[in-house]
Amino acid sequence: MSAPTGDPFGLVYAMLDELQMKHYEMAGMVSEYKELVESLEERRDEDRLRLARSLPGARYHVATTYVRESWLKVDAELKRLFPEDG
Repeated sequence: MSAPTGDPFGLVYAMLDELQMKHYEMAGMVSEYKELVESLEERRDEDRLRLARSLPGARYHVATTYVRESWLKVDAELKRLFPEDG
């Protein structure tokens, strides 16, 4: 990902947009997990129960890793844009 020509903050905005979308995707996963638990409350199903017991699941773990690493990149870019005096 590169910053648009002439906009030193473009990269930061793009990374923040990606983080926002990833959080939106993660919220969707949590919503799916809630629906799974609600369905188990209504009717016990061994396959769905097995799935519920393994939550949050690999997709969510991968997303949290992406978010954590993305925040590190945002932090590094902000430090580049605003170097500490001294």
